[in-house]
Amino acid sequence: MEFGKHIGKGVWAFADKALPAIYGIGFIFLVVRVLPEKEFGAYGVIWATFTFLSTLGYALALQPFVKFAAETDTPGPYIVAALTISGMYFTLVSVLLMALKGFIVPLLDKTHESNLDALFSYLPLLFLTALYRSFGISLLQSRYSVQKIFWVDALYFLGMLALIAASQVYHLFSSAEDLIKINLFIQTACSILAFAFTKDFFGGNFRFVRKAFSDMWGFGKFSLTGVGIYTAYAQMDVFVVSSYVGLTGVAVYNAAKNFTRFFDMTSQVLTMFLIPFSSKNYKEGNIEKLRITAEKSICFSVLLLLPVFLVMLLFPQQLLHILFKGKYDDGASLVRTMSFLALIVPWNAVIASYLNGTGKVKEGLYSSIILLVITIPAYFILTPLLGALGTSIALVSCMLIVTIVLVFYIQRVIPLRVGNVLGRTADVWLFLKKKLSIA
Repeated sequence: MEFGKHIGKGVWAFADKALPAIYGIGFIFLVVRVLPEKEFGAYGVIWATFTFLSTLGYALALQPFVKFAAETDTPGPYIVAALTISGMYFTLVSVLLMALKGFIVPLLDKTHESNLDALFSYLPLLFLTALYRSFGISLLQSRYSVQKIFWVDALYFLGMLALIAASQVYHLFSSAEDLIKINLFIQTACSILAFAFTKDFFGGNFRFVRKAFSDMWGFGKFSLTGVGIYTAYAQMDVFVVSSYVGLTGVAVYNAAKNFTRFFDMTSQVLTMFLIPFSSKNYKEGNIEKLRITAEKSICFSVLLLLPVFLVMLLFPQQLLHILFKGKYDDGASLVRTMSFLALIVPWNAVIASYLNGTGKVKEGLYSSIILLVITIPAYFILTPLLGALGTSIALVSCMLIVTIVLVFYIQRVIPLRVGNVLGRTADVWLFLKKKLSIA
């Protein structure tokens, strides 16, 4: 695959994936710098809970919906099934959260540093206001309406930043509760916009069909398992830090982890393009093309993230001091540890995309199980010993171990070699030289 031929493709997709990064930068200046440590830590716990449970809901109802809706010109029955399953899931989750709140909150806030109990009561409203936004984006995704997805996401990410800034001007922003209320308002607006973009799909075929529910459940129960395991890995660190170190520790940890948004964006972009690419070429038997593309994708992505890696590794305290005005300088060791994800994430993202694209879904599930199995004891051993630093070491080291396993496994599918990936650096310079000469 010649990358130069594809530069003009996926502009809207790249723009959409860039929005979280823009939001992350704005979030540093408008939220992390402004909120007291305990308030920022409390918000981190609430948002981790919301993200974890929302992701499970997506895996159960919306991930299968995208697949089945994309395969038919009459998605009405699947729309009914997706909305019904989503509504039932979030209703059940909300009831359980409220019933178990008295047990959960003391585990996460042992020193009663914040009004976490009151903040938990906002979770059902967060689920409700986000429900149609998530569904609408999934429906648009099944129809490849990337531009409309971009505008829904832009309203959320840019609207959040604008409303936070306006609230500060009028002295209405000083707590985690204020930030949650802004989220509720923006999510409601996004759901309204998503409905405006998708209302034409609610036509004559909008009806209950048992087969649609059966199809969705048959696929969703497996996607829920795989996504649930990985999401537990991705969000568990915040809960462990909260339980052992406290909400102030969560604030420092999240401030450091904020820099990994760049790695997440790279992973998402790679996944977006490599899954369909690997699926098509594996079916056609183009193994050599798959190998070359994998090597180039990993090499190009590592080089792209290399400046971020070096800054995080060599100047973590200066980086934190400049961005957070000295507020979270204690997180320098966390930033330095998390910098190594820049070298790991491209390998993991490319190989995971290939596993999905080539139909090795079972192997991908096994890798997620391995990741969770080794991460849980690592968190609970290292965090009591080293605090949040131990959590970050567990996060990075476990990801490295699983990525090494995946590198060895993918060689059964394509002859990928570490030396070949490093050798692709020359291709980068040739590509840049060609582009510069044309310009």
